[in-house]
Amino acid sequence: MGMGPMLMGGGGSFSTGGPGKGMYSRLYLRVLNECQQIQSFSAFNSVYNNTGIFGIHAATGSDFVSKAVDLAARELLAVATPGQVDQTQLDRAKQSTKSAVLMNLESRMVASEDIGRQILTYGERKPIDHFLKAVDEVTVEDITSISQKIISSPLTMASWGDVINVPSYESVSRKFLSK
Repeated sequence: MGMGPMLMGGGGSFSTGGPGKGMYSRLYLRVLNECQQIQSFSAFNSVYNNTGIFGIHAATGSDFVSKAVDLAARELLAVATPGQVDQTQLDRAKQSTKSAVLMNLESRMVASEDIGRQILTYGERKPIDHFLKAVDEVTVEDITSISQKIISSPLTMASWGDVINVPSYESVSRKFLSK
């Protein structure tokens, strides 16, 4: 459970509860509140041994897709811009992350999966306090720095449904290369 998705948050147009999906998250306040045309807009990540993926998943009508892609690019660029994430937002994301970690570990299935993933990744299982402490130590500067690294790597883009109005990979990729 990464802090990026918790900080950015989002969700469906009707979701208010759940970890990182709160009404105070960046994507909820900055996108879902503003654009009725978007059915869902949320940050996600997956971490593997030597790589990972971080992104925004959006669902909208064909006629609004170009604007939704612009909004996703805008939000990814914003968290990589110094001064765009404030301490209050970060503290809220830290709290949500810690709550989600603790809540998830109450499930035996999630706990077993976590043990397996940690052993494969680190060669050992680290105590929960290790992760809670790591979350506490994240700074606003860390968020900017890691976000800049993420947006400087090549873009991965996928779309399905009525994709006739989806902008080209090149045009979306250019939004990040200029930074």
